[in-house]
Amino acid sequence: MGLRGLFTQPEVLKIFGMVPEDISQNFLLWTQILTDTAFAFLPALVAWSTFRVFGGSPVIGIVLGLMLVNPALPNAYEVAAGNASPIIMFGFVPVVGYQGTVLPAFISAIIGATIEKKLRKVIPDAIDLLATPFITLLVTSILALFAIGPVFHSLEELVLQAVQFILALPYGLSGIIIGAIQQVLVITGIHHIFNFLEVQLLANTGENVFNALITAATVGQVGACLAVGVKTKDTKLKQIAYPSALSASLGITEPAIFGINLRFIKPFVMGMIGGAVAGFFGSIFKLAGTGMSVTVLPGTLLYLNNIAKYVIMMLIGFAVSFVLTYMFGYDDKMLEKK
Repeated sequence: MGLRGLFTQPEVLKIFGMVPEDISQNFLLWTQILTDTAFAFLPALVAWSTFRVFGGSPVIGIVLGLMLVNPALPNAYEVAAGNASPIIMFGFVPVVGYQGTVLPAFISAIIGATIEKKLRKVIPDAIDLLATPFITLLVTSILALFAIGPVFHSLEELVLQAVQFILALPYGLSGIIIGAIQQVLVITGIHHIFNFLEVQLLANTGENVFNALITAATVGQVGACLAVGVKTKDTKLKQIAYPSALSASLGITEPAIFGINLRFIKPFVMGMIGGAVAGFFGSIFKLAGTGMSVTVLPGTLLYLNNIAKYVIMMLIGFAVSFVLTYMFGYDDKMLEKK
């Protein structure tokens, strides 16, 4: 995703004597299939894994997760971009798809696995194969679509308003707060709503201060993830950490978060601290992008008018999180406990 964002930028294409219109749409479609599939169906993967861990039938988890991203539901990315609207059920319950989300699928799957295990104990074997999956999916889908999901949708609205308030804070406080917590929001999946905020900022001010703070938060996770890879002696963990850190440096942090940093908790916290320090620098020096969507290394193209300070901000966030993680955030004893 990061590489596609980099090589489809007009400034990069110009080096090769090309413009965006020269790129085959079929080629772009293929790259989207390659990079976006896992994210498009992420709830199915989360629900499958959760059912398996909590003692339910993984195949029921897959079906539940696929229900949450059924094409009949308004796409979460389209809703976040303002190109689609939620379906209003019963006159007041907003329902959307849950592409790219983690917590709604996770919570729903825990409930579903619990319901399934209880049903297995009381439903006769003669009808268990038919009745148990049906009842489990019926109850869980109702809760997921009409209760758990709308709660998160309402939470998105509150988070958006809160971030708009935070961006107005003086003395670098906005950078500290957003640099620290933005990657926490990535865990929940509600970070997609900020597409709308970035569009607003560009339309109203001609610049995107939020983009710089996203980079600050992201680069903190890069440093933490790479520090784990450098410090660990476990070959398998290194094999996960290095490509995850590379992916995060191109703006995609989910592999680093879920594969390394959040797994051991402390690296994630050290990454938040690095993000806060970098965010403070970016906020004090009023760094702002000239566009949206790309961050960290590919995002450099949005800061050609202030590239030195942008690079310094990234180096600060990376260095702080790397050093803190290497010294205090990880050792192989944590791997042994896992």
